[in-house]
Amino acid sequence: MKYREPLSAATKYTIVVAFAVYSAYNLVLTALQDYILFLSGEAGTLGTAFGIFTLSAVLSRFLSGLIIEKIDDAAALVIGNVVLTLTLGWYSLASNIATVYVIRAVQGFGWALSTVTILTMISENTESVRMSAALGYLNVFGSLSLMFFPVIGSWIITIQSLENFIFCFQIGFGIGIISTLLSICVWRSIPPVLEHEVPISGMPERAVLTPTISIALLFIPHGLLLSYSPEVAVLHGIDNPGLFFTAFAFAQIIGSVFGGVWTGNSQYRGVASIGAVFVVGGITTLVILTDIIGYIIAAALIGFGLASANIALNSFVSSVSTKSEAKGMAIYSAGVDSAIALGSFAAALLLGLGMGIPSILSLFTIAALASAVHSLLTIE
Repeated sequence: MKYREPLSAATKYTIVVAFAVYSAYNLVLTALQDYILFLSGEAGTLGTAFGIFTLSAVLSRFLSGLIIEKIDDAAALVIGNVVLTLTLGWYSLASNIATVYVIRAVQGFGWALSTVTILTMISENTESVRMSAALGYLNVFGSLSLMFFPVIGSWIITIQSLENFIFCFQIGFGIGIISTLLSICVWRSIPPVLEHEVPISGMPERAVLTPTISIALLFIPHGLLLSYSPEVAVLHGIDNPGLFFTAFAFAQIIGSVFGGVWTGNSQYRGVASIGAVFVVGGITTLVILTDIIGYIIAAALIGFGLASANIALNSFVSSVSTKSEAKGMAIYSAGVDSAIALGSFAAALLLGLGMGIPSILSLFTIAALASAVHSLLTIE
């Protein structure tokens, strides 16, 4: 049996912190969208609010990279956690949609700094031959969080009242405090990283742009699914939109294992292309089948496809980032967030023009199909 170098303690600690961060975020994922509808009564605000969050995250990715290059990674993780935690508490005080928009923008910065730092710490503390495995563990724990916490959040606000929404946000705030304390423990426990690679400023490497384009195309439909989760659930006769993410996350775990095993053998192109095809199939199923069976099958197909493709393309970024892994991870993450923002804003615009969600999903299927073709033709 071939011996495999174990993951470093720093990598393991970072994955634990990531699980706490994801759990706090995912608890309010669908509940927050319901709260936005509760405050505004307009479906278009769902895409606008999520678009503001992701656009802020996109712009903050590059700032986050600069911060990470200047200070200790673990210290940057603490700062990101503090910002995220404060925004979760702030939602309890928001009484109008304008305030929610502001909080979403601030949360986007905290999310960007935390997630870029997590990826960078894993990349810098993991041997290249174990990178796919480390990312696989990260995705599995992220999927476990997504499997349980959105459905719990939606269950808490089953009876939609201001008190129940505030209670949900306060629980998220509590989990955020736990994630902040864990990140402080990591900061105090592992040796500081004071010397980084070359600064993130400057033009990105072409090799990094190739997988970033593939993943961006693939995540455009996901922007609609995230921002309009309550509306998609209603179309399928579902009361709890968190159910979609439970099935989605369970399939993500399987997809992460599949992606981690196969990309460990450098099968980046095949895994990324197959993953995109699964996403196309999932969106098509969601449009054609409008019952709970179609809802669950679609969630599973999309979850499996996104996870496996993301593992392959993220690992490929790590393998081709010859100048700066922090820079490569920031650009890749910005591509994901840009796609989600585009999907959210485009959905809001198209809804305003009179298109329905099924029609918009059908249109967005083209982007996922383009991702499959792009990966097949350009990824080595």
